[in-house]
Amino acid sequence: MATKICLDTDVVLDFFKGDMKTVQKIKQYSQADKLCLTSLSYFELLTVIRGSPRWEIVNIVEKMEMLDFDRKAAVRASKIYENAVETHLQLGMRELVIASVCISNKALLLTGKRQPYEGIKGLKFV
Repeated sequence: MATKICLDTDVVLDFFKGDMKTVQKIKQYSQADKLCLTSLSYFELLTVIRGSPRWEIVNIVEKMEMLDFDRKAAVRASKIYENAVETHLQLGMRELVIASVCISNKALLLTGKRQPYEGIKGLKFV
């Protein structure tokens, strides 16, 4: 069974900017793994990209599995939040949602910015 690799918004943007390191990583993972995107990242992409590049992204993303913030992810998010409060972990809502979606879908997160996610129990990175 292929490993689910969830692309964070920054990784998708770097890919479309032609960042060679990111392009190579995504090509490598797409060979054997299943590339995914959270519905939150999809929303972020649609709000920051304008014009024809937006539709290029839509066409590519339509072929990927979309990971939604559903009941299972909401329960996981509440547990992550409780733990963050108990441990005084500074955690943004965006990171909370993306982490909970990844964990509840058993997906590894591919991001260029790990620091905001550090300390979230159960979240695994590529």
